[in-house]
Amino acid sequence: MTPRLRLAVAPLLAVVLALGVTACGDQEKSYCAALSSDQELFAAMADDTSGLALLKHRSALHDLADKAPSDLTDEWQTFLGAVDAFAQTLEDVGVKPGDFVDGQAPAGLSPAVHTRIVDAANELSSDDVVQAADGIEQQAKDVCKLQLGL
Repeated sequence: MTPRLRLAVAPLLAVVLALGVTACGDQEKSYCAALSSDQELFAAMADDTSGLALLKHRSALHDLADKAPSDLTDEWQTFLGAVDAFAQTLEDVGVKPGDFVDGQAPAGLSPAVHTRIVDAANELSSDDVVQAADGIEQQAKDVCKLQLGL
């Protein structure tokens, strides 16, 4: 690159980088605002020891994931992947989240169905999913100054 071309490109590059930083900052502000406005959702999930509130609020969680900064994409995909897989398992075996009582699967399930549900539920507490939730939580705490309770 010639010195003259370098001089012409340098200001353009500076503007592009500045716009990129502003866009990231705006996205983080938007994401933090969304998390802040959904504090009731996180409080409901934190109060629910069964984990079934995750299923009830899947749509809202997907909306938040869509607003998340790109550095959280993997974490949201891992976390919601497990939640969605659990929901799909329940649908596949014909059990509704409302069929659970105090976090316990309904009586009368075959051992195979019960095992499928337990396996899908256990995936929600797997190391990968817990690490993903921790990453989402930590970013919310550090950047947004919010406690989610995932």
